[in-house]
Amino acid sequence: MLVSFALWHRSVCRKLPPGPASFPVVGNMMSFPRREKAQRARELAGVCEITYFHGLGQSILILNNRRAVSEFLVRRCDITGGRPTMTMAGELAGFDGSIILRQPGKEFREMRKNMSGAVGKSGASNFNKLLRPHDLGVYLSKVLRTPNQFFKHNRWLFGTYIMSVAYGYRPTEHNDPFITAAERAMFEFIGLAEPGTWIIDIFPFLKHILPKIPFGGYKESIARFRESTKALSVTPFQMVKQAIRTQEGAIASESFCASLIQQMSPNATQADEYFAAWTVGNVYAGGSDTTISSFCSFYLAMCLHPVVKQKAQAEVDLFTERMNRFPNANESDQFPYLCALISELHRWAVIAPMGAAHMSLEDMEYHGHIIPKNTTILFNSWAISQDPELYPNPSEFRPERFLGSNPQLDPREFAFGGGRRICPGMDLADTMMFLALSGCLATLEITSFPDRPPGHAWTDRFARHPVPFECNITLRSSKAQEWIDAALADG
Repeated sequence: MLVSFALWHRSVCRKLPPGPASFPVVGNMMSFPRREKAQRARELAGVCEITYFHGLGQSILILNNRRAVSEFLVRRCDITGGRPTMTMAGELAGFDGSIILRQPGKEFREMRKNMSGAVGKSGASNFNKLLRPHDLGVYLSKVLRTPNQFFKHNRWLFGTYIMSVAYGYRPTEHNDPFITAAERAMFEFIGLAEPGTWIIDIFPFLKHILPKIPFGGYKESIARFRESTKALSVTPFQMVKQAIRTQEGAIASESFCASLIQQMSPNATQADEYFAAWTVGNVYAGGSDTTISSFCSFYLAMCLHPVVKQKAQAEVDLFTERMNRFPNANESDQFPYLCALISELHRWAVIAPMGAAHMSLEDMEYHGHIIPKNTTILFNSWAISQDPELYPNPSEFRPERFLGSNPQLDPREFAFGGGRRICPGMDLADTMMFLALSGCLATLEITSFPDRPPGHAWTDRFARHPVPFECNITLRSSKAQEWIDAALADG
C-alpha cells in the first residue's frame, strides 16, 4: 500500500510545474519568498516560464514572463479569471464586496461595466470635467510653500482627484478623514491578502473558532478591519445619498456615486445599496494608492534623470508659452514625450510587482505539466518589466523606448493587471498623471540635493511606493507663478 502510494505521489509530482525542492505535508511552500517576491521568484524560476509552490493545502503558480501571462490570463481567461478565496480578507474583514475579490459572474460583470462606464474611455468626458485646474493650482502652491512635505501633498492631490470623480467631494488637507480612511483600508488589505499570512485562509473552518477566543486578538482585529471597509465604501456613499436627499450643493451631481444613486430603483434593497457603495468604493480604493505611488516615482525619476526632465520640460514649455495656461485633460495627444514618460514610469516603477492574484477554476495542462484546480496564480509584472528581450537595458529610465515607428511593449499590458481583469480605471489614472506631471514640469524645478541624492528603492509590499526621499523643489520662473495663479482663479 505505502509503495503504491509513493509511486502514485511521485508520478503526480513529476507532472507538477517546476519549483523548489518539495517535502512531505509542507511541500515547497516554505520556499515561497516572503520578501522581494518578484525578484526571488524569478531567481527560483531560472529559465522556466512558471514557478510552482504547494503544500499545506495550498498551491501557487507564478508566471514569470509575457508568454506565460498571455497564455494563462488572456487565452485561458475563462479558466483563470477566478479569485482565490480569502476567508480573512473577504468574509471576515469585509472586503468580499470589492471587485478585486469577486468571482466571475453576473455581479462581477455588472460592477465592472458600471466602473468602466465611469472611469474608462467612455467616461472621459464626465471625469475630465471634475478634474479642475484649481486643484492643481492649490497643489503646486502647497508644494512651493512646504516642499519638504511633497509626499503629503501628493496624497492630497490624488486623493482630491479620486474623491472628486467618485463622490464629488474635495478634501482640504492631506489628512482628510476620507483620504486617511482609504489609505488605512488599502494598507490593511495588502496585509490581509498576503498568501500564507492567515491560518484561517489555510484552514477556513477556523473562522468559526478563532474569532470567539478571548485571546489572540482575532476578534479585535476583525472588528477593526470591518470598520475600515465600512469607511472605505458605505460611509462616503451615505454622505452623497444624504447630500442628494437634502439638496446640498457641495456634492457634484456628475460624480460616479451620485449618478449611481439617481439610477437606483425607489425599491432598492439594502443589498442593492451595499453593491452600489462598493462599486464606487472600488474606484476610491484603487486610485487612491496606486497613482500616488506613480506620482512619487515621477519625483524620484526627475531627481535621478535630469536629461529626461529637461526634454519633458521643453515639450511642456512649447505648449504653455503658446497657450499661456496648463494643458487640459483632452490635450495629451500634443505631448508625445510626456506620454512616453508616463509609460516609462509604469514600467520602471511598476506598482504591483506580483500583480493581483487569479485562481484556476479547473485543472489545466501546460507543456506537459498539470496545474491543479483552485491554484492561486500570480504574474510577475516586475520580471516582465525587466525582461531585456522586451526592454533592452531595462534598468535605464528611457521614455524614448516608447516613441518612434517601432515602440517597445506598452507596459499597461501588465502594469494594470492582466487578461479580462485588467484595471478598468487605467484611463482615469493616465489622465490624472498627465495633468499632474504637466503642471509640475511647467512650474517646478525638481532636483536632488548634491550632498544627499535619493536612493533608488521602493517598499516591499503588494503595492509598492518609493522609500521616502528628499529633493529640492523651487519655482521655475515668474511666468510659472502666473499660471499657478490663473489655475487658482479657475475655481
